[in-house]
Amino acid sequence: MFILYNLLFFIGFILYFPFLWLKGKVHGDFLTRFGWWPAALSADLQAKENIWIHAVSVGEILAVQGFIAQLKERYPRHRIVLSTVTTTGYQLAGSKFKDIKIIFTPLDFNFAAEQYVRRIRPKIYINAETEIWPNLFRALQRAGVPIVVVNGRISDKSLGGYRAIKFFIKKILSWVNIFCMQNQEAADRIIELGALPAKVRVIGNMKFDDVLQPKILAPQDLGLPGGAWLWVAGSTHPGEEEIVLDVLRSLSREFQQLRLVIAPRHVERTDDVLNVVRQKGFSPLKFSQLTQAPWEPNRVLVVDTIGQLRSLYGLAEVVFVGKSLTAQGGQNIIEPAFFGKPVIVGPNMQNFQDITELFKKAGAILQVKDAENLKYELERLLNDPGRRKLMGTAAREVVQKSQGATARTMNVVGEILKV
Repeated sequence: MFILYNLLFFIGFILYFPFLWLKGKVHGDFLTRFGWWPAALSADLQAKENIWIHAVSVGEILAVQGFIAQLKERYPRHRIVLSTVTTTGYQLAGSKFKDIKIIFTPLDFNFAAEQYVRRIRPKIYINAETEIWPNLFRALQRAGVPIVVVNGRISDKSLGGYRAIKFFIKKILSWVNIFCMQNQEAADRIIELGALPAKVRVIGNMKFDDVLQPKILAPQDLGLPGGAWLWVAGSTHPGEEEIVLDVLRSLSREFQQLRLVIAPRHVERTDDVLNVVRQKGFSPLKFSQLTQAPWEPNRVLVVDTIGQLRSLYGLAEVVFVGKSLTAQGGQNIIEPAFFGKPVIVGPNMQNFQDITELFKKAGAILQVKDAENLKYELERLLNDPGRRKLMGTAAREVVQKSQGATARTMNVVGEILKV
């Protein structure tokens, strides 16, 4: 079966490579993903006992940020090696962690996976949010490296694909020592796919723990005039910028104090977003070029840097979280909820369905069905300060009651490392 998998993976890579090249994803460190490392990197990694953590991109890295801090404190003799897939994830990790080794994860060719395991020689491999890499898991298992899945979940989309190859996935899952799943639904899904129930634990979602205090921003840092209301549209995807700008135009006459920040999910889209802002008749300004000059009503701030969104959520009067109106899946709503902000999302929150339901039951979030509904609900919120306060308070209470998964996950790691 692995012969067929490797053949299909190779064909898929060849077909996908031109896309990677055109999108600028073939970067200077791309060759390391084949296991072709500089000698200095290999020597550096073999100089210490390593704990290898894999987090695919920005969201997963932010989710394990506090977990990594606790690992460093509890295991000071060990080195943390953090692997990621995306360049934005790599850049964010570099800005967040100054004393750990950050690398790109191997492409799942058997020779690349074996090279990584041989050179890192990890004492444990910790996989965030259930990314299943068959060749890498097999290389780890053959080397006797314990595998732990933390903050585990199986999205609706992933579940369908995994079900189709359950006969193959079941063998790979058997090599995992412990699955720390976010909730009972996630636990049931991984068991359905072949994980042994004795290895599966419902631990909770570390994202509720990992909302660290960001750099504090004051309204004057953004040039906000007194009495201004900040509307933050976070993690937006193509098509959503047009929607929030149209809503801003519709409401700006009634709410002249309203100011909009757009933070696209992928900063590589900054130029596209700036063009959309101009096309809609507004004056765009990059966050990286921000001054304390007065923020005129026609100006829209576009976040073109990584790691600033949390600080902006702290200043918001109301928040819209993207990838929920024009794209599927949704994005993290815990961060604005932590700061006690009323949150609006679209109908497509598939990847955060359980979290969304938790907030909806508490009256802590509004889920709209389309652009017109977004305008209607935002207008109601802006006209009702009491409701904004109630929603924000309820949101923060949900976060506080759901915390503790990081400590429980640390206990699981302690069971394996016994150090």
